[in-house]
Amino acid sequence: MPMKIDNMTTKGPSISVSRSSEDERVRDMDTDFSTELRNQEETVTTEQLDKLLRQIDEQGARLSKTPTYDELKSYRTLIKNFVGEAVNHMYELHTQAGWDRMGRQKVYTTVRKIDKRLEEMAEKIRLGQASQLDIVASHDAIRGMLVDLYM
Repeated sequence: MPMKIDNMTTKGPSISVSRSSEDERVRDMDTDFSTELRNQEETVTTEQLDKLLRQIDEQGARLSKTPTYDELKSYRTLIKNFVGEAVNHMYELHTQAGWDRMGRQKVYTTVRKIDKRLEEMAEKIRLGQASQLDIVASHDAIRGMLVDLYM
């Protein structure tokens, strides 16, 4: 750290300290660390969402084969977990990247649509009107919305 001391005057010594290069180096290290931390969090979240999506596909296949309340309950739980994880992840990106309200509103609209599809599927199963094709079609529609939310 370079230091410059001027000649003594009646007012006292004039000392100036140059810290700009050290401050810049520390700032760069902070930026690198926060970028690396953000990248690691995104990787972990992506892996979690991929795992949940695979579980949803497996449970959707089981639900289409045997449309029971237990299978539907497990399916709904997996969907809720996926949506919760995706929304939390997007909220973190919102606070860090500064997305606007329009981006968040789109997420909330997608969540409402997914809930509506789940309600329709539950009603069909409750009334015994759900054929395997209806359940598979509903599962595919919900999966498409989840992938849209994820991407």
